[in-house]
Amino acid sequence: MLYLDRLPGPVLVTDCNGRIKHSNCDFKRLAGAGATEGMDQFFPPASRIFLQTHAWPLLLRNGEFSELYLQLQSENGQAIPVMANARISEVDGVPEVIWLFFVAKDRQRFEAELLKAREQAQESAAQLAKANLALQSAYAQMANYAVEIQSEAEQLAQLSHTDPLTALSNRRALSVHVEQWLGSVSDMACGSLLLIDIDHFKQINDRFGHAEGDRVLVDMAQRLLASVRSGDSVVRYGGEEFAIWLPNADLAEASDIAERVHDQIKALEVASEAVTVSIGIASLKPCERYLERLLAAADKALYTAKAQGRNRSIRHE
Repeated sequence: MLYLDRLPGPVLVTDCNGRIKHSNCDFKRLAGAGATEGMDQFFPPASRIFLQTHAWPLLLRNGEFSELYLQLQSENGQAIPVMANARISEVDGVPEVIWLFFVAKDRQRFEAELLKAREQAQESAAQLAKANLALQSAYAQMANYAVEIQSEAEQLAQLSHTDPLTALSNRRALSVHVEQWLGSVSDMACGSLLLIDIDHFKQINDRFGHAEGDRVLVDMAQRLLASVRSGDSVVRYGGEEFAIWLPNADLAEASDIAERVHDQIKALEVASEAVTVSIGIASLKPCERYLERLLAAADKALYTAKAQGRNRSIRHE
């Protein structure tokens, strides 16, 4: 650190906690350089307080300060008025503080600087109080915004799991319901699925229009909801196809639900023509790729129901 001795005035180098790393010859002549870890020993009590309450906060906030009035203390205890300048720099990636002191010659200047420092401290305190109020207001706004975001996220999550036409759950929701059930039951539990297809639905759209087709879908959704137990899930699986997830139901119980569906739909008509459905029924205990296998079994049974003349339920044994 030979370059320190070439600088114009006493220089002290510390870390950001005030521990001394280096000092130049001018500083040693002015304040002495006894063995010490901290810089506080070189300042009388009043300057130590000023350092902690004003100089250090200013330095750590701005990275530097200029011409603050302080007093150094010589080895014999004499107070030495100085103007202090400090700046935080990095050496090999490690921050350190370079303190440069100028011995004060004019007492009035020092007193004016001290008064100015006090005024600045008061102004800083007022600004800090104002900033604190602004921060509290911003925090309140952020809290309200977070609540709004959470509400919107919940609404979006609900929409992402809901069919917009019938307000039933959709395929994504079906996967969630099945996964939740699988995570809470034993290997001996049994779940069932009904795949329901409206017979000749394309003819309804072609003959009576898509608006009438939509009415049939909405009416169908309500009749399916009226057919199931509490805890069952009715899903619009796609187009004119619906699914009913029956947790903790075996093949016989699922067949009973299918009969209820047929009974509910008997009253559903289009231009005095009955609307019918074909239903594929499958039951399965927990296993790998559970929903995939359950859907495949129910779909195979549904295909058989259509092949045998529609308007019936077929169980996958």
